[in-house]
Amino acid sequence: MFPSFLSRKSRLIQGSIVLLAGVCLTASTEKKPHETLGFQVPEGFTIERAVAPDLLSYPMFASFDGTGRLFVFESTGPNTMGTEKMLAEPSYHIRLLEDLDEDGQFEKSRIFADHIPFPKGGVFYQGSLYVAESPNLVKYTDTNADGVSDQKETILTGWTLHANGATLGGPFFGPDGWLYLTDARRGFSITTKEGQALKGKSARIWRCRPDGTGLESMAGGGFDNSIEMAFMPSGETIGTMTYFVDPQDGQRDALMHWVEGGTYPKPNAVIAEDGLKLTGELMPVMTKMPRVAPSGILRYRGSGFGPAYRGNLFNAEFNTGRIMRHIVSPDGATYKTADEVFLKSFSSDSHPTDVLQDADGSMLMVVTGGWFIEGCPLSRVAKPEVAGGIYRIRKTGAAKLNDAWGKKLALAKEAPQRLLKYLTDPRPAVREQATEELIRRGNAAVNPLLNAFPVLKDEDMRASAVFALSRINTPAAWNGVRQSLNDQSPVVRTAAVRALGLQKDAISVNKLIQLVQKDALPVRRQAATALGQIGDPKAVPALLNAAAASTDRFVNHAIIHSLILLRNSDLLVKALESPALKTRIAALIALDQMDGKPLQKTHLAAALTAREAEIQKTGSWIASHHPEWSDVVIGFLEKSLKNPALSDADANSVRDLMLTFIKEPALQNFVVAQLGNPATTSARKVLLLDVMAKGSLKKLPDAWVTEIGNQLQTTDDAVLSPLLGLIESRRIKAVAQKLDQLVQSEKTPVGFRLKALSARITSSPALSEREFQLLLNYLGPEFDSPVRQQAVRLLNRAELTNDQLLIIARTRIGQTDAFLLPPLLGAFEGNKDEKVGQELMTALKAVSGRLDNLPEQDFQNLLKPFPASVQTMAEPLLVKLKSLHADRLAHLQKLETQLKGGDVGEGRKLFFGKASCYTCHSVGPEGGRFGPDLTNIGEIRSQHDILEAIVYPSASFAREYETSRVVTKTTSYVGIIKEQLPESVVIELGPAPGLRIARSEITAIEPQTLSMMPPGLDQQLNPTEMAHLIAFLEALPYRIDRMIQASQKK
Repeated sequence: MFPSFLSRKSRLIQGSIVLLAGVCLTASTEKKPHETLGFQVPEGFTIERAVAPDLLSYPMFASFDGTGRLFVFESTGPNTMGTEKMLAEPSYHIRLLEDLDEDGQFEKSRIFADHIPFPKGGVFYQGSLYVAESPNLVKYTDTNADGVSDQKETILTGWTLHANGATLGGPFFGPDGWLYLTDARRGFSITTKEGQALKGKSARIWRCRPDGTGLESMAGGGFDNSIEMAFMPSGETIGTMTYFVDPQDGQRDALMHWVEGGTYPKPNAVIAEDGLKLTGELMPVMTKMPRVAPSGILRYRGSGFGPAYRGNLFNAEFNTGRIMRHIVSPDGATYKTADEVFLKSFSSDSHPTDVLQDADGSMLMVVTGGWFIEGCPLSRVAKPEVAGGIYRIRKTGAAKLNDAWGKKLALAKEAPQRLLKYLTDPRPAVREQATEELIRRGNAAVNPLLNAFPVLKDEDMRASAVFALSRINTPAAWNGVRQSLNDQSPVVRTAAVRALGLQKDAISVNKLIQLVQKDALPVRRQAATALGQIGDPKAVPALLNAAAASTDRFVNHAIIHSLILLRNSDLLVKALESPALKTRIAALIALDQMDGKPLQKTHLAAALTAREAEIQKTGSWIASHHPEWSDVVIGFLEKSLKNPALSDADANSVRDLMLTFIKEPALQNFVVAQLGNPATTSARKVLLLDVMAKGSLKKLPDAWVTEIGNQLQTTDDAVLSPLLGLIESRRIKAVAQKLDQLVQSEKTPVGFRLKALSARITSSPALSEREFQLLLNYLGPEFDSPVRQQAVRLLNRAELTNDQLLIIARTRIGQTDAFLLPPLLGAFEGNKDEKVGQELMTALKAVSGRLDNLPEQDFQNLLKPFPASVQTMAEPLLVKLKSLHADRLAHLQKLETQLKGGDVGEGRKLFFGKASCYTCHSVGPEGGRFGPDLTNIGEIRSQHDILEAIVYPSASFAREYETSRVVTKTTSYVGIIKEQLPESVVIELGPAPGLRIARSEITAIEPQTLSMMPPGLDQQLNPTEMAHLIAFLEALPYRIDRMIQASQKK
């Protein structure tokens, strides 16, 4: 899609805008969607308030009981208290709303439970409300029916609370009768009801019975946060998740199909630390999304919205203010979706967090308001507090469902046989209540249910009946579940297999052995899973046979995961000789991941030298788990590096493999020999330098340092750039003299002179007079912005003398661009000299009108070491600074009035040219990675927020791009922490490779209030250029609808 578009000349973009005029004319003749209350819904739908604003505070999530009462999980104010205070002084609550006259408006409001740390959802079951409120899973009960809980029971405990909402969520009641919970990568230490200790750091999907027994981790991985979950009729779990990948190419979040034993992205060290089992590469995501922060999700039931909407998924996007519609279809043993916007908001302060379906078929949307400021980069400059709300979306002309909740029915008095008619009732809530009533009747309901199967024409209803039988949990009921393995519908068969696996039903093993080898792919996947859950080793041959014919990732996963659980290593070793390629791959992976470590070095050696590329690739992946077997890996690496057809993906695998063995002397010798070999290509040298930079060695081998110095003679720019990055990252002092030669040489291009000096400063921070004058020269307006920014960063990092600081104060403070002034002032930080301070204050007084971008706190910190005379001189400057900051909102509003008529194509030229945004930010595959990915920024941020981030970047920070100061025993570094490794921290000081600092050197890590992005870009660009740049950013990502919007604004 957009990557190929990006590669064209910008004139094509300009041409596209011209062509869009016709598109807009066509669109204008069509009927417009319905707009009201600041929202837009599709034509044929309406939206209204469901709750008066004065009956709510800040709703986050909501859940119905079985009669139409709505439990709302609310915040009571901004989440700025921090996690420890949130635990010590919990202030959240659960509100109970009632619609007394059933007109769709909730009139009665009470606080059901209060003093809660963070109630991230809940479900009502058999008279009690189950709530995830880390560190606990809690059960609330109202025993006297006054609408207020008077009993609180902790079902389980041991999860980790985090104030930013990345914490335990749910629970969600599955059709199989289990409670499912979402979780984040925050750690847990749980003792189960059975006495088992569960401890780990990775994110998990949990499930347990309502009484807390049977707690198990169903899936897990390195993702940041899983939020909500919906269930398919077969019982399969679909959920929302953030950070399947660090933001890149416009992607970050996802809809997931969670399957048993799945280990999901993103890659993270906690996967290995927790010993999560792998069945190959990490499991794929279902639907990839930008940085939208998906939250609540529902699967639409019934026909209230029309037949096209039945079975659709809807999810709330916090960042965009949208509700998305996902049309689900099977994709092998998993699903895929076609996605479209269902609802959008016209306010940048609208943040939907939940969606749920009412019994009448309408949809409720929960909008949380403006309280959530720790965890998402919301705009924070003089914004008024924004209240939350709950809204109802209706289909115009939809048939009215009388008594939608079935309140007038006396189901508890009906005989089981008479309850059956309600299983096909058009009212979803009535169907659910009838099903629950049949389950309560126990064995007396089994025969009526079995007799109902022939008349239940709808496969979803038969699947529901299967789960009802499993929850009745009697021998006769389980016979009925086994009979459903022969149902004509794969949905029903999958449901039956799922129930039998959870039950560990040994009687069904023979039938499951048949299904895993021959059936629809979802049934085969679930049958393989069930065989592992049941634990009968006689299933191993059938699983291996099933692997031979499978090309589906989810089926393969289930097969391999069950082979791991069944632990029959003898049969798997024999399977390594199988003529079936995929059987051998499955056996290799299972042997590698199985407890007891049955895989032998000879097995790996055979895989690495196999004729088949797929076996070799599997061997390479397995070798990365066995750093003790370096002797069988070196030959494979040498062969791979010499392969001119080595793909980028395979090259990454080779790099990862070398990183695994980096501590082995044989591998170290291999790396340095390859780097010094004249026959090694540039691409392979870059790969080797990357290995050197990212390796976990505390100290680089002497032979490496010598060869790195030799490589500085290169004339190959493609090698020199990562080489200098490596030297800086690892602070290699031994090559300082050769770096000085690069810096001093007039033949060295400006960019490489600065990179070489940056690498030298890392280990020898003092500047010679010639180097100092060189940097001052690069501050001149004749140099491009990236050059000036790098010069300022180096002056900031260097150890300058008082005389050098005086020169900067007298000659550069008054001339420096406003957007470079705050970082340049960092060069004076920590200085105590009175004369330097006085000269600096004098210079700043002359340019006080340009201090708007300087945070007040940072200026006060700068002043602290100076003597009283300097502090006195600074007082008028502080007054001026406060005044400038007070006018920020007015300044933004004025700028916004000047943003009309922007041209997308011209904006793109500025992004990749004069404005230098590309040095830190990427759009698709182009640009830098130091700052947040902007590929889809126009889709997830309003014009106001984009403008604010450009003009006042320190007003808010995108997650994982916060500025930190790392203080060591001898110096300090300010930048963005990119990696927290066991023995070191990697901090990026700018758009260059990160600096690796040993934890033994670090004395403190302090959060900073100043963004690494230079402020005041509006003062570098004129109003027309700003309009162009904003138009380009608003048009991202490159899709025809985004381009239409941009052209309409123009």
